[in-house]
Amino acid sequence: MQHKAEKRFFCSLIWLCILLLAACGPSATQTPSGSEGGVPPKADGQPQRGGTLRLMAGGHVAYGTVDPHQSPFGPIPFSGQSTNKVLKRNIMSGNYEIIPELAESWDSAPDGMSYIFRLRKGVKFHNVPPTNGREFTSDDVEYMIRRISADPDIVPSKLAPLFVKRSDFVNVAGFEKPDKYTIIVTMKQPDPTFLHNMANNSAVILPRELIDESPEKRVLDKIIGTGPFIHKEYVPDVRHVVERNPDYWKKDERGIQLPYLDNLVKDYYSSKAADVTASVAAFLSGQIDALASIGGGNSLNDADIDTVMKKMGDKAYVTSSPGFGVFHLRFNTKRTPFSDLRMRRAVTLALDRDQIKSTLSTASVLSGFIPPLLAESGAQREEDLLNLPGYRQPKDQDIAEARRLVREAGFEGVTVGLHFHNTGWIDAASVIKEQLGYIGINVNITINASSEVSISNMAADKFELMLWSQAYDGEVGEYVYAHFHTKGSRNYYKFSDPKWDELAEKQRSAVNPEERKKVIKEVISYQTEVVPNAPISSGTTRNIYRSYAHGFGTPVNSGDASQNTDVYWMDKR
Repeated sequence: MQHKAEKRFFCSLIWLCILLLAACGPSATQTPSGSEGGVPPKADGQPQRGGTLRLMAGGHVAYGTVDPHQSPFGPIPFSGQSTNKVLKRNIMSGNYEIIPELAESWDSAPDGMSYIFRLRKGVKFHNVPPTNGREFTSDDVEYMIRRISADPDIVPSKLAPLFVKRSDFVNVAGFEKPDKYTIIVTMKQPDPTFLHNMANNSAVILPRELIDESPEKRVLDKIIGTGPFIHKEYVPDVRHVVERNPDYWKKDERGIQLPYLDNLVKDYYSSKAADVTASVAAFLSGQIDALASIGGGNSLNDADIDTVMKKMGDKAYVTSSPGFGVFHLRFNTKRTPFSDLRMRRAVTLALDRDQIKSTLSTASVLSGFIPPLLAESGAQREEDLLNLPGYRQPKDQDIAEARRLVREAGFEGVTVGLHFHNTGWIDAASVIKEQLGYIGINVNITINASSEVSISNMAADKFELMLWSQAYDGEVGEYVYAHFHTKGSRNYYKFSDPKWDELAEKQRSAVNPEERKKVIKEVISYQTEVVPNAPISSGTTRNIYRSYAHGFGTPVNSGDASQNTDVYWMDKR
């Protein structure tokens, strides 16, 4: 990645004008309203200072790490309460729009070839070694982008494959820093996913000093950032304790210093039935104040939530929203039998998605390649799918065609492995095994110990079929490119197709929203032809809180519930 951006006359002229305007008065670009685009929900009285909130969340050491720059999940349950991003998604407004966080505002050049971020002044890292309360500057933004990108000047080449979101900033050409509170990012070509990638869960600001202490360490002992809480104690996948940052930069709309809480205690649970049951019991007994289904496929099921609400009545409440995830079957397109397109088509035809969906513990809708929640980006809604092959009922026609394809491919009676890690998917896997048996494919089921094992197996080419739930961050393009482009950093499908690559690159450079939506629709249509995966359904995100706990917004994605901890507050302390 180029460190000194090429000087383009027109670009310099545009930005000179912008900088002069910024110096003369307020920016007319995107700026937050109120408390960063949202305020605490209505409750009796104003938000109160103090107290310890005890939260239990679905936890995991994502991709074998808790380093946010290495994991596609953040992993926000570990880093979210101690860090900030330049931009973030607004979960308080209900619109999930991108808003500034450590940036005061931003602008993009008319041709999409550069972005300017004006940073907040006086923001400090936690006053603990090795940062000792130093100021956040434009150097830290450049470091974040370069490290996520696995820049060889920062990340040793042997570690580069571990940075699974390294393709996020592949179109960044370089940086200009007129002063320590301004950074201009120049592009190799227009990239409409850039702002999304700046706001996603991995793009947190970490101090270089923290990483330099142990540059090859994947499970960090601590997290340091500019966020509302300072690390106090961490036991991986067990417990995380943080305490109030007295030097936090943010105030609420009344001018009161945030965060409201004195301490935040997180205990983690796995997707194992016994752990989920224990977490519900802990909530009912008053040991915890909030129960969140965060990340890694760990989810509270509808039956458990109904049990809690029947017993607690108005002493608890639930937030529920459509999710950005797609539950799907992944094919290893490199290995037989699924290197044969006919076999992939046979499987997607044979799946009775209604039956599979009925086995899942949380409410869900049928989903195509892109979740229905992203219909504005070109995704199909559930009603658009009902008459399509593989989705339509009854299944007779699709099953007959699937059997024909299996016979034609010469794989009748073949045995394949189906892997997954979430024990909540056992019934779904059993149904899939039965359905594939109808078309002459025998299935052996393997339950992996964790999501990390599943990911390691996919990376090492040790699977034929994998059940997975893929979360989006509100953006389609990252999934289309990173997961399915030949050079995609998360292409565990081993998928390679010249036309797909062309479409993935085209949508990444389409600045006009309508033009991009048209390309996304082409991708969705082409997915049904080449079938790199078999989409099934899209679920909901549900969290339970005691009635005295406030400020959570409406999380719609794994990790969202950890990004507004500065405005969490309680009536009871």
